[in-house]
Amino acid sequence: MAKDLLRDQKNAVRISLEELHSKIKSLISKHKDLKNESNLLKENLKNLNLKISELKLQNTKLSTELINKDKEISELKNLTLNATSGSLSTTEKENVKSRIKELIARIDTHLENYEDHDERYEDR
Repeated sequence: MAKDLLRDQKNAVRISLEELHSKIKSLISKHKDLKNESNLLKENLKNLNLKISELKLQNTKLSTELINKDKEISELKNLTLNATSGSLSTTEKENVKSRIKELIARIDTHLENYEDHDERYEDR
């Protein structure tokens, strides 16, 4: 009877150890999965920060270009306003007007693209 009791206790201990071993293997597997996921998230964060830097640089470039175009428009408008009626030919006046319209259209296009770009990133 003592032998049976000892054998039953050994079996109970073996079963408990097997269950413990199985749970430990499961925890190790989950730990590895979480570690891999963490590495992927870190890489994604790095890529997103790089993209943010690129977009900030592009925004700065477009802003500078916009300021330069605004300045050119002001200069052309001033040239048109300050010119006496006889100092500029009709062709020159038309060229100035055409250039102003072209610059305004380009600025509008840049602004629309910038706004569209902002809206796409705000949705995320």
